[in-house]
Amino acid sequence: MLQPRYTMYGLDVKDVMSHNGSLHSRVLRVLLTSHLADLQASMLDKVRAVMADEITSSKIAYGGWTGIKSFRMAKHLIRTANSGVFFGEELSRQSRFLTAALQYPDDLLIASEILRFVPKMVAPLAAPILMRNRRGSKVMVEYLVPMIQGRLNDGDSSKAKPLDCVQWIIDSNPRREPWPPEKIIQAVLGLWFASVHQPAIQLVYAIDALCKHSEYMEPLREEIQKHLRKGESALPFDEMPLLDSFLKESARLYPSDSISVRRKALSTFTFSDGSEVKKGEVVCVPLRAMMRDDENYDEATVFNGFRFVNSDGSKNTSKFADGDRKYPLWGLGRRIW
Repeated sequence: MLQPRYTMYGLDVKDVMSHNGSLHSRVLRVLLTSHLADLQASMLDKVRAVMADEITSSKIAYGGWTGIKSFRMAKHLIRTANSGVFFGEELSRQSRFLTAALQYPDDLLIASEILRFVPKMVAPLAAPILMRNRRGSKVMVEYLVPMIQGRLNDGDSSKAKPLDCVQWIIDSNPRREPWPPEKIIQAVLGLWFASVHQPAIQLVYAIDALCKHSEYMEPLREEIQKHLRKGESALPFDEMPLLDSFLKESARLYPSDSISVRRKALSTFTFSDGSEVKKGEVVCVPLRAMMRDDENYDEATVFNGFRFVNSDGSKNTSKFADGDRKYPLWGLGRRIW
């Protein structure tokens, strides 16, 4: 769907998932998760800087209030905050690189949508034009190649390793058939797009839900301030069931896509009811319809910000990051059943 061969530095995604490796899963689910507390302070500084910039640079005013374009702000905020996590503090402070990293997801999304309707023989010629002659990815590669090569060649085990996704991909590199710098860059570009596109959309929907349902502002503010008053160096999100539930409910009622769990049939398959999927066809699940189905959720079309906490709001009944058949927002892994 995203035409990675043309939009992600030549990434060749195999039909058989096991051939693509599971490195990204270890990087995101294990290494990133285990270091979130160490990264929060830097991310918070970036969030504050972005919000200050958005407010002071805005020319929209409503009766003494400053207006901000929510989607532009969300993209700016998510991408800037994530840049240090992905590329490290030194590279994320390079204004030329950061500008390219912020532009790349937009170029990719527009190009991939148009390339879906372009004949295959024309795609190699059209892709560079649609990707603005790959300006964003070219600049990113220009900076990433020497950084990755330098880290691969650095055999000094006594030095503290950088805390960023690039380093974790290097550390998770298969020993039998190690990835060259080019393939590491392909993985970085793919993960970078995934990390900024959907979160930015979901942030906009969450802000919109909060504006429409202002009764949730005070309990959410109190839950966050309770931990801020403790002076904790990192906010313990696992101990914020109300915030987690609100975000999950916002994403349930207003998902960033209408379908999920896309699968391509590698051979013709017939279901028990006689339905047939032919080789090469793509199937998916109707994400939005499923999460608005009264058979899956009580009053499914009604926003209930605390739907996913117990009666006293002290514990989640299910978490935002959880995925199941009724909530396939994040996909369902390799096998659904």
